[in-house]
Amino acid sequence: MNILVTSVGRRVKVIEYFKETLSKDKGKVICTDCDPNAPALYFGDYHEIVPRITEKEYITILKSICLKYKIDAIVSLIDPELEILAEFKKEFEAINVRLILSNLNMIQKSFDKYETFKYLKDIEIPAVPTYVEVNEVREALQSGAYEFPLVVKPRKGSASLGIEIIKDYDELNKISTRIIKEELIIQPYYKHREYGIDVYIDMYSGDLIDLFIKEKIHMRSGETDKSVSIHNDHIVELIKSLVRKSNFKGTIDIDCFEFNGNYFISEINPRFGGGYPHAFESGCNFIEYIMNNINDESNMEYKQYKYNENTIMLKYDNVLFKEK
Repeated sequence: MNILVTSVGRRVKVIEYFKETLSKDKGKVICTDCDPNAPALYFGDYHEIVPRITEKEYITILKSICLKYKIDAIVSLIDPELEILAEFKKEFEAINVRLILSNLNMIQKSFDKYETFKYLKDIEIPAVPTYVEVNEVREALQSGAYEFPLVVKPRKGSASLGIEIIKDYDELNKISTRIIKEELIIQPYYKHREYGIDVYIDMYSGDLIDLFIKEKIHMRSGETDKSVSIHNDHIVELIKSLVRKSNFKGTIDIDCFEFNGNYFISEINPRFGGGYPHAFESGCNFIEYIMNNINDESNMEYKQYKYNENTIMLKYDNVLFKEK
């Protein structure tokens, strides 16, 4: 079994986990990225430099790579590529390559944070209130529903880039002219405690197969840099409800805030999250579940926690040297 992992960037550990798991079945991991200096490229069995995902020839080149290495499935590690791949799902299926991702509709709802909020509200899943109209925010503040500080961030995007904290009305007024032009959203600062949940949903049955909950201790460049594993039945029930009411598939990374004793989903990223190494090292091997699905096998439904509490993940830098 050979799996193509695209847009690998700096996700070295994820590639090492793919290689470790696939090697048990004599499988190979092939890595691609548009940047020849993307570190994770050089940790798979093979690698290919490709155009940017927005280039016209990107899909054609990706299909040629699939044929060259007899690829069984594709996994992307970045949000913007998910929608592009989903649009060409039938073309990949025509050459017997499966895409390990959710359907196009769910991907689009996830990438647009305002659409995510509206969708979660429609299916009655608690979500962080999200606004695109400054007047509505002022009304909510004046009614006492929320108070400063507020969070402003891009409506579309990933890695928590572009986040700003608004501390008073003066700052809110200053940013009001940018909201529509820059496609920003405004949220109350629901952040007494922040959690990341790694989730695997079976590609066939749609059942929740596994999950891993970590409390975020520190973030860096939009990714979990330090975290501690926890068990939390309230979060488990929240995730179960989301899986039951939605149509996500495969690997999902969910951000959740605890505020005044209640839990609210902030973002849903239908891909491997930056904090996934904590889950893998704790025994949650989502790559095995992917392999089972590729082999036309459903995985067993989630029953209980499979990992220990209070394990701490601490990321650190390493270096790779190669010939130019």
